[in-house]
Amino acid sequence: MTSAPLVAVVGAGPAGIAAARRLRESGGVQVVLVVIDARCEYLPGALAVATGDAPASEFCTRVDLEGIEVVPARAEAIEPGVLRIDGSRLRARAIIAAPGLTVDRVSDGSTVGFWDPTGAQMAAPRIRAVERGVIDVVISSLPYRCPPAPYGLAMRLARRARRLGHPVQVRLFTPEEQPLAALGHALGDTLLTSCAEAGVEVHLGARSDAQSAGEGGQAAGARAGVEAELTIVVPRHRASPLLADLARGDGPLVAVDDRFATEMPGVFVVGDAASSPYPRAAQPAAWSGTVAAAAVSSELGLDGPPPAATPSADCFVDHGDGAYGRIQLAYPGGPPPVGQPSVTVDSPASALARDFEDAHRRWQALRTDAAAP
Repeated sequence: MTSAPLVAVVGAGPAGIAAARRLRESGGVQVVLVVIDARCEYLPGALAVATGDAPASEFCTRVDLEGIEVVPARAEAIEPGVLRIDGSRLRARAIIAAPGLTVDRVSDGSTVGFWDPTGAQMAAPRIRAVERGVIDVVISSLPYRCPPAPYGLAMRLARRARRLGHPVQVRLFTPEEQPLAALGHALGDTLLTSCAEAGVEVHLGARSDAQSAGEGGQAAGARAGVEAELTIVVPRHRASPLLADLARGDGPLVAVDDRFATEMPGVFVVGDAASSPYPRAAQPAAWSGTVAAAAVSSELGLDGPPPAATPSADCFVDHGDGAYGRIQLAYPGGPPPVGQPSVTVDSPASALARDFEDAHRRWQALRTDAAAP
């Protein structure tokens, strides 16, 4: 029986996987990774699933990592030094929680809402059934995962309708006054131009009813003067129930320090659930996992390479008809708010679809110890 300290990691998204693998590299520690059903979904695949171009199963993989105990269960609660799992108590020297954010499932009349491949597959028949009229894409509230994705969904829908010869108008409603304003106006202007070229009508500063994602979509459409045949809602993102005692205020995020430690001793929150100045994308999430894991390793007296000072990000934007753009983000001047983001935007091209597929394969490899390309 090993006497090595046990560290529990919750979630197999970019942050949780990065934390677990970094702890494994440190050696001298038992790593327990708690993942519902021991399976994980590749969230960027949701757009292809929503339009019926891929099954949700294509973007789901089993988590199986050598040297890491994967527990196929739901983490129920966190206490100092204890993770409650399906009614049992797992004692741990540290807990790194990466449960992400939860979203409301919406399927009510002419409104559907999703933000993952499983939800997209449930909505896909309703989306494909619209052959004329208006489809609204509504961002119900901020923050949400993958900031460019609603714009990509709208462009994918508009170009699909044009390719099939369907007289469908796509409108996008967002509460933002400028898309992705935290990353600079140039990027937002590029997204707006791309949407216009795809035939998407964008409504900025559209406030929806916070009480109901479905009502929010209907209200947005009503203000535009034409009722939609279908409203697709990016649902409100809420704090994971696991972090109910740590999230504060009306928002879903947990306050953390520069090591991603919370106010609860020995508990770290990383990824989308952590309050951070960086965008909610895969690389910043993975970086937060490595920062927290390095902090835990240091506290346990273990060696390991220091994490990077700031993350970079490489985000693909679906433009429809098999073309993708790419946003590359770095912080050469240090972390915000002092350091400002350096943003590079690659024009949409079908060649970038291969890079998107390569990113998916790397995502799978990180969860199965397969050789990543």
